[in-house]
Amino acid sequence: MTIGAIDNEQRYAARVAGFLYLFLMVCGVVGEFNARGSLIVDNDPAKTAIHIVASQRLFRVGIVCDLTAFAGDIAIALALYILLRPVGRYLALLAAFWRVAEAAVLGAITLNSMTMLLLLTDARYSSAFSSTQVQNLMWLFNDTHDAGYNIGMIFLALGCIVSSYLLFKSRYIPRLLAAFGLVAYIVMLLACVLTIIFPEAPIGLAFYGPAGIYEITIGLWLLILGIKKPAR
Repeated sequence: MTIGAIDNEQRYAARVAGFLYLFLMVCGVVGEFNARGSLIVDNDPAKTAIHIVASQRLFRVGIVCDLTAFAGDIAIALALYILLRPVGRYLALLAAFWRVAEAAVLGAITLNSMTMLLLLTDARYSSAFSSTQVQNLMWLFNDTHDAGYNIGMIFLALGCIVSSYLLFKSRYIPRLLAAFGLVAYIVMLLACVLTIIFPEAPIGLAFYGPAGIYEITIGLWLLILGIKKPAR
């Protein structure tokens, strides 16, 4: 298949995608690590409950950051579809659908965070349950959030594997960068699936590191350098 000349719509979509890669990375880090994530104490529901109650505003900021990131995922799905449609229309559409599915799953699991807040701050629950029961229920919703996040990452990885393949095929960016993205998201996908099959396995954030490096790199590349016409 011969890929034609790049039009202005594709160039604009590439810049938008580059900006969104970086912006969504910031939202995700703030939401899951600096805000909400900083209040979660591993395997300690009591301390986690105390932290959330004491820093409700920070926890809510984390929820808003997450929702912003998930909404942005749909925007970047559209931008990448516009960019990659000339390379493979149906594959680009498949990648976009998978990213929209990711946004839908992650948006839905945000309800778990809202439920955690309700359990800890609404007097109706403190009068109906003991403090230990409230904390354990809160922890159940926290675990459900984590499990749902892992499922969302599976859809993200699937969509990004396809879009990385199309970028590799298009030569819009250096093939080495696109190949790195392809490998990074395959690693992420395997890590997410193995987490479901072997929950006791020590699969940590290191498996997500290559994808994070790729998203920062391609975000800067698309935003600053844009895309180039593939060589004949």
